[in-house]
Amino acid sequence: MEPSARVVEALTDPDGRAAVGMGATGKVVRLVRKALLLDQVDVASRTGYSQSTISRVESGKITDGPVLADVGEALGIPPAALGLDDPARDGPIVGEVERRDLFKGAIAVASAAMLPAVIADTDRPQRVGAEAVAGCWSALHRLYELDDHQGGGAVYELTAGMAARMQRALARTSHTQATGRRLRAVTAATTVHAGWQALDAGRRDAARRWWLETLHVADLGPGAEEARVTALSGMALMANRDPAHGREAVGLAGAARSAAGSDATPTLLSMLAAREAMGYAGAGDNAEAIRALSASRRHLQQGRRGDEPAWLSFWCLADLETHATVVAERLNQPVTMERAAREAVRWSNPAMPRNHTIYSAYLGLVLTRLGKLDEAIATTRDALHGAAVGGSQRITTEIRDTARLLARQRYAPARDFAAAAKSVLPAA
Repeated sequence: MEPSARVVEALTDPDGRAAVGMGATGKVVRLVRKALLLDQVDVASRTGYSQSTISRVESGKITDGPVLADVGEALGIPPAALGLDDPARDGPIVGEVERRDLFKGAIAVASAAMLPAVIADTDRPQRVGAEAVAGCWSALHRLYELDDHQGGGAVYELTAGMAARMQRALARTSHTQATGRRLRAVTAATTVHAGWQALDAGRRDAARRWWLETLHVADLGPGAEEARVTALSGMALMANRDPAHGREAVGLAGAARSAAGSDATPTLLSMLAAREAMGYAGAGDNAEAIRALSASRRHLQQGRRGDEPAWLSFWCLADLETHATVVAERLNQPVTMERAAREAVRWSNPAMPRNHTIYSAYLGLVLTRLGKLDEAIATTRDALHGAAVGGSQRITTEIRDTARLLARQRYAPARDFAAAAKSVLPAA
């Protein structure tokens, strides 16, 4: 549903932008309500909640998803402006025709509200300053928060809308040389993040497109060097999804290492070596796969330096062990595969519950393949209950694959669990 003119005006004026950017959902609701000339009793009547509940929503005391969604729907607020996924959409925006839709409709309003006005509205010539670039970074950090809570697939459209607006601002606005460098940096960081979210949603073509656009931004001038490395490493990971593209993955990981040059940290070198190991295993080069995996472990053991890029904060022993699980599977080493999958869950960071759910889902798949059905059911059930299932296509795909394998077993509890899992998973 298209937001009304009054809703758009409320979300994109300075107070509205500030509220959306900070994730102050109660203030967003209050601003829109007042713009629509409604009082809290009117909203209560529309939603079926009490006036006191509406008051608590506006004061920020209620941030419960269903209640917030109901209030937002009653006022015509785009879900993304409240940090919510839109259940009315079938999936992320992909392709050039849909890409034009990033500049109209509910997602357009939400993405515009997240960004400074000079970035969001480039229909007339404007000059971008340091304050606007800082606002873009704040909006990107807000996306990181939403990603952590909902999963990349759930907030992909909002990120894509913001990335598209930043790209357009980069091309249409004027700025000093120093500001241009900073604007390229935040634009590239946003396009590369859109790529990760698209991959998390299972949209590989969209992920590749966003990463290629990141490389294009990096080619425009200095400022996006780190994003170039990130994009190449992401493309290496995506290539590794298909063993037949193993050599391509090795080449992309090598290109990322070259792009980093002398700035490559032990953590980055560990990650890239692990992706090379998967690529070599996919290509059937067992010796190089083992060598690269050993190099990855050696680099990781060196510990983190003080100048590690923020985007590498995810890389840890748990991620390395997940890569080792894939390598062992491709090298037909079932004992090593199981041990690595267990280690990935063991070393997962409790502060990153979505990653823990990913590792648990993969362990469940591994255990099913090895015929350890009772443990596979228990592990997969835990993953199924993980808060991030709805936002990550990677998790749902692995749980769905596990359910399919369990459904083929003669063991009745395995078939029962498979049927139950199928009933609660999103449609393929």
